Amino acid sequence: MRNLTYTGVIERLLFTAIVVGVLMAAGGAIRYFMLQNQLSSNLAAQIHEQGGEVAIESKGQAQGLMASDIERRRLVAEQFNMMIVGGVGLALLGLGWLGHDLLGSRRRKTAASAAQSSVASS
Repeated sequence: MRNLTYTGVIERLLFTAIVVGVLMAAGGAIRYFMLQNQLSSNLAAQIHEQGGEVAIESKGQAQGLMASDIERRRLVAEQFNMMIVGGVGLALLGLGWLGHDLLGSRRRKTAASAAQSSVASS
């Protein structure tokens, strides 16, 4: 009976890992693409993509471009973090799934050996 209790707890933990993994992967992917959309409208990101240089005409324009570049760097860093979150989510999903499969195969082996022992004792 004690083994069944531990198995039930392990099954719940593995299911929780699967659910959390799916949520992390989906949330990371959604946030990544939202950040990509914000980057596409950022002036500094557009200039950086084109590899061009800008002739600064005024101090105000320079400050605006500097603020835009700071925002671009923040968005890129957050986008990188969302890739990590999505990867951790996929790893949790994989580990939960693998554990669930291993637990299921162990349960099938135990049921098969119990059936064979009951047939042999009859």
